[in-house]
Amino acid sequence: MNQHRNLADYAIILSGKDNVATALVDLLAGNYISSSGESRTIITVPEDISAGFKLALSDIRKAEPVYKYGYVIGLAKTDIKKGHCVHVHNLVSSV
Repeated sequence: MNQHRNLADYAIILSGKDNVATALVDLLAGNYISSSGESRTIITVPEDISAGFKLALSDIRKAEPVYKYGYVIGLAKTDIKKGHCVHVHNLVSSV
């Protein structure tokens, strides 16, 4: 069953520059999370994402920088769709 979750309760965004959030709990495929406020966004979680892993807050194109903590942590190896897990399989780390 698909469930709606508040982004702030299930993932953390450390800077307004960030294009990834860190999952605070396991996120299950099919659920969706949304942020509140002026720039409200809804993210459908298309795959299971384990706690501690990153999820894309927006589409990230191949070779574009990935921001966490307000800093570039690497470049996308491939196009990464909004809601997908961001990890070593699709990120070249620059840290």
